[in-house]
Amino acid sequence: MTNIYNKPCDIDREHVRLASEFLAEQGVSEFFYGITTKSLMPATNEFKKLRRRMPNEMLKARYGISSSDNIRMYRQRYLQHFAAGDEAYFDKNLPGLNIWRDPDYSGGKGEQFKRLMDEYGIVSRALWLLPIKYNPDWFAVFVLFSPLDRKTLSQNLNANREQINYQLQLYSSLFNEQCIAQLNPITNFNCLSAKALQVLKLTAQGYSCEEIGETLVMTESGVHYHQNRLKELFNAKNRAQLVSFAHSLGVLD
Repeated sequence: MTNIYNKPCDIDREHVRLASEFLAEQGVSEFFYGITTKSLMPATNEFKKLRRRMPNEMLKARYGISSSDNIRMYRQRYLQHFAAGDEAYFDKNLPGLNIWRDPDYSGGKGEQFKRLMDEYGIVSRALWLLPIKYNPDWFAVFVLFSPLDRKTLSQNLNANREQINYQLQLYSSLFNEQCIAQLNPITNFNCLSAKALQVLKLTAQGYSCEEIGETLVMTESGVHYHQNRLKELFNAKNRAQLVSFAHSLGVLD
């Protein structure tokens, strides 16, 4: 059996069960939850791992919240073998509800893709993107899977859009409060180099740039470089805000 790279977050499964039950009332059989970034980050952002996620990059996410181990396995198999050829995967998604177009099974891997979808009982898919408080360039994302046809799923979700959006906001807040240290994209996609993390830790301990440079055998300009890039990554305006954000995201203990 293939090992699943993505691990479940440390969360009370009762919360996941309640979210699953609510979504089941809308015709959604499975879901996957994580935190992603806007498809186009600011031009000055040099952290490529936080730009639009390609399938092979999405596979590197270490943690997520899912309704079942089955859907985590589906996610991995889909990203490994089929996402790159699935046009729906690359469609632009807007805040709120996004109903994916029907899968195209006419390509070279079409029959295999259809078997995968049938194996997991998936007929239609949707994304629900929600803003989160930690960073204006991040979204909470619920990936929704349904045995219903696309039209029926769309009717169900649109008929109760406001209620669903409200409930998913609540579940998102709950999930993030418990798991932000694992779910935040900086940690989840391993965006900090060992050197950058050392600079961040020493900055948090109150060391000056000169002292950090002496400790890590770096020039002061090198320390400034890392601090500026860290502020950019955390969307922080100054060192104090950088340290505060790093603590709130669980990057620093």
